[in-house]
Amino acid sequence: LTTGKSYAIRLAPRVVQPRTMVLGARRAHCPGTFSTKVHENLILPQLLRRRGWEAYSTENSEKVDAAAPAAGSEKKDEPEEPPQPPTPEEFAKAELRVGKIVEVWPHPEADKLWCEKIDLGEEEPRQILSGLREFYSEEEMQDRMVVVVANLKKSKLRGMESSGMVLAASNDAHDKVELLVPPEGSEIGERVSLDTFDCSDTPPANAKKKGNSVWRSVAPFMRTSSDGIATFNGVPLVTKSGSISAPSLTDSHVG
Repeated sequence: LTTGKSYAIRLAPRVVQPRTMVLGARRAHCPGTFSTKVHENLILPQLLRRRGWEAYSTENSEKVDAAAPAAGSEKKDEPEEPPQPPTPEEFAKAELRVGKIVEVWPHPEADKLWCEKIDLGEEEPRQILSGLREFYSEEEMQDRMVVVVANLKKSKLRGMESSGMVLAASNDAHDKVELLVPPEGSEIGERVSLDTFDCSDTPPANAKKKGNSVWRSVAPFMRTSSDGIATFNGVPLVTKSGSISAPSLTDSHVG
């Protein structure tokens, strides 16, 4: 079959036109390919891509060359602007609640995970898995009051379901981790708010909804202050009884 056009194969990483035609492929370079002209709808993408070769029409080569950016003319990557912190209203959509660990046991297949049943004031305690075994003993976890991110999508860790995340502070090396401590008098299931914004009336984001990334946007701005108070963008996290804190970690990430 012929088309009356001339074609070639070039060793250049150029953009391949949609209806590429391969012509005059030499067996010395492309063993097993045609050595005569072929119909314009026939493409040899797999063989050519293995060698980094491009099939192109000599008739269109000038257009391809003109479309290619000139050397040194590529747009330089501009530095990304740092992310802006979510508003207090957006923070409130991340459902932080006070809970109590009512049962704890080691994960049978992961030596760093505790499996916990946590009372959040719901009908049944939630099962949540935490990577805290190298930092807390079973006795230290049992009956402990904690702060939980309650509207995360369910996940499986080494085959076991986890429906939330227990919040803790950690140093940069992550060799010291401390669970956040709700103030004495905090109630099980109580919603955590900001010192400057009451979150109790804000409906939390739906954990089952695809694209729910509220916690992902909030987490980078969660830290302990210089006196160990847990904060969001510098504003203390509180319950009705006072501020939430870490026992000793200051100026540390919370997550």
